[in-house]
Amino acid sequence: MAKLNGNAGEEFTVLLAHHDISSQQDVWYLDSGESNHMCGKKEFFAELKDGPYGSVSLGDSSKLPVEGKGKIKIIQKDGRKEYISDTYYIPGMKSNILSIGQLLQKGYIIHMEDMFLTLRNARRKLIARVQMSKNRMFPLKLNTKIGSCNISVMEDESWKWHLRFGHLHFNGLKLLSSGGMVRGLPQIEATRQVCEGCVLGKQARLSFPVGDTWRAKAPLQMVHTDICGPLDPMSYGGNRYFITFIDDFSRKT
Repeated sequence: MAKLNGNAGEEFTVLLAHHDISSQQDVWYLDSGESNHMCGKKEFFAELKDGPYGSVSLGDSSKLPVEGKGKIKIIQKDGRKEYISDTYYIPGMKSNILSIGQLLQKGYIIHMEDMFLTLRNARRKLIARVQMSKNRMFPLKLNTKIGSCNISVMEDESWKWHLRFGHLHFNGLKLLSSGGMVRGLPQIEATRQVCEGCVLGKQARLSFPVGDTWRAKAPLQMVHTDICGPLDPMSYGGNRYFITFIDDFSRKT
C-alpha cells in the first residue's frame, strides 16, 4: 500500500505489488487501485515534461519522487501505434503500472471474464487480452518504442526551435540566429540526430497505376460496400452505424 502525494497535498491511494517478474521492465500491470499510470524507465517516454509532480509514499515509509509526466509509444503486433498518455515518471520504480481508471477515462473499453482481461481502444480495436497470473495480477508485456532520442529532442533548445519553425533545417536556423533576424532566438547548434518527422515528410507514396481499371458490364456484377461507425453522437433513431452498397455498373446506391 502506498500514497501519491500531489503538489496541493492531495493524497491518492496506490497499490505497489512485488512479484516474481517485477524485474522485467517491459511488463506493465493493469490495476484498478491506481489513480495514474506509472513508469520507472525514462527511456520508455516518447515525450516527457519535467516535474515535480509530488511523490509516492511506499509501505515502508520511504518515498519516491514523481519527476515528470509524459506519454509512451507502444507498437502493436500489426504495426499500429498507441500512446500511453499522462504517465508519471518515477525513478527507482521497479513495476510499471497501468491505471484501469485512467484507461476508462480515456475511452478505453475493459472487459474481465473467465480469468482474462480484454482491453480495446475507443474505436473497439483490440489492444490486448491478458490472462490473470497466479497472484491475481494482470501482467501485460508491451512492445515499448524506446523514446530516449525524442526526450533529448524535447530538452534541446535547438530542437525546440526546429519544431517551432515547422522543421526548418538547422543551417537556416543558424542563419536566422547569427543575423539577429528573430528576437529571442538563441544560438543554434547543429545536431547529428535524425528528425523522424523530417524523414517521413520527405518520403513519397507510390503513384496510382496508369491504365483503366476493370468495370462491371452488367448490374450487380460487382457491388462496393462499406460500413461507417461508431458515430458520435448517435442518430435520432439511436443508431451508430450505417452501411452502403454501390452498384459498380449503374453507380446506384
